[in-house]
Amino acid sequence: MSIVLEPKLKQRGQTPWFEGDVPPDMVPDKYRLNRAFVPKGRYLDPDFQDLELERVFGKAWLMACRVEELTGVGSYVEYEIGKHSIIIVREAKDSIRAYFNACRHRGTRLARGKGRVGSLICPFHGWRWNLDGSIRLVLDREEFVPRSDDDLGLVRVRVDTWGGFVFINMDPEAIPLHAYLNPIVDYFAPFQFENMRARWWKSTVLPCNWKTALDGFLEAYHVAGTHPQLFRMDKSNTNTISIAELEHRAWAPTTTYERHAHYSALGEKSTVKPDTGKDPNARGTDGIEDPRVGYAMSVQYIYDDMKGLENERSWQAAEALKTAEIPEGSNVGEVFMRLYRETVEASGREYCEISPQQWADAGTAWNVFPNTILLPNNGSAFGYRARPHGSNPDQCLFEIFALDQIPVADYGRKWELEHEHFEDYRDGDFGEVFGQDMLNAWEVTVGMHSPSFDGHRLSEYQEMTIYNHHRVADRFLWG
Repeated sequence: MSIVLEPKLKQRGQTPWFEGDVPPDMVPDKYRLNRAFVPKGRYLDPDFQDLELERVFGKAWLMACRVEELTGVGSYVEYEIGKHSIIIVREAKDSIRAYFNACRHRGTRLARGKGRVGSLICPFHGWRWNLDGSIRLVLDREEFVPRSDDDLGLVRVRVDTWGGFVFINMDPEAIPLHAYLNPIVDYFAPFQFENMRARWWKSTVLPCNWKTALDGFLEAYHVAGTHPQLFRMDKSNTNTISIAELEHRAWAPTTTYERHAHYSALGEKSTVKPDTGKDPNARGTDGIEDPRVGYAMSVQYIYDDMKGLENERSWQAAEALKTAEIPEGSNVGEVFMRLYRETVEASGREYCEISPQQWADAGTAWNVFPNTILLPNNGSAFGYRARPHGSNPDQCLFEIFALDQIPVADYGRKWELEHEHFEDYRDGDFGEVFGQDMLNAWEVTVGMHSPSFDGHRLSEYQEMTIYNHHRVADRFLWG
């Protein structure tokens, strides 16, 4: 395996290696990574998924829910992963706790889904616990072998928050959350995720491995093949991209860190340099002479079709941009951001000041290891999450949620969030773009089972987010 001899904080354009990575000879042959290569057994083997559930999901920090789902004391959300059920509870106004969701008497699950309670009551025999996890009632306690209250308390799971998200970790020895997330915490700070709320949250069952579901959103190399309409004037034209159009395809190099990775959509490959950072001004629609209209269409299509990442304010600013004057010395992107700022502030929201360097650092889409993807934008964001679904490695639970910044006056107000689940994604009104991605799920799964396929061969510039996930996973699996 080719490795980089000098460790770096971040890497681009190469198969990543970081100090402390697992030596290849410690990994079984059938799961061993090689230069830009990931064996297919890591996706298809049930034994490998069992190891992931035990050693990765059992020890990594996992995004469990949003803070706004725990609106008042006693509010709870259940988080399930594999055979584990965790209950996250607002124990006090300023305190959130998490417990293994199991009665200390006979193991019965204490609560399901989400709701609000005054205490946690076992539905089987009625034992009760306070919200702080301490035992409140043991029915006919005198009939049991004496046990201390501490011994009967609910078993805690580590919990912490960042950016309006609640994370849990079942490993009591894990490093603190903010250290684990490094450098995401600093890079996302200007986007104020904590001041956003979930506009919608949808889940569906996909016929693919949970990593395959994420892989489709971890790189933009697939855009030309899967989403040809994105840069066309006629957004209804989803016909296969032509050779001529490929000359103007988007380029999105990936950057890897010790635990996490992201890609940055930079624009046409022929017009950008390898060390270029993301520039929100560099967008448009091919075939339109007026750059104002081309820019506006690229913004509005994302909101109209995907109902997220862009928002009502950016849609309105894009509409105004179509006829706006572009002062000498300025450009279309700068005028759009001015119009957007005016719209945001008029709506009672706080405008996020984000410098060109901060845009570049934030990139386009982040793999928050192990199973979350976040796409930051000014005033709105997208998030994806995938988990194994049962014991079949060819199925997963896949979720998409849209975040939107709320008015300053609403920061402390109660927020209602309903999760919608669809067994068939075609019933979920996910839009054209997401539908195209989900349609790929089964096609990839079928192809991966072919004896002619032995594993992923990845671009060292545009697909190292995928490789990096497996590299980091090896630290948990074999380290």
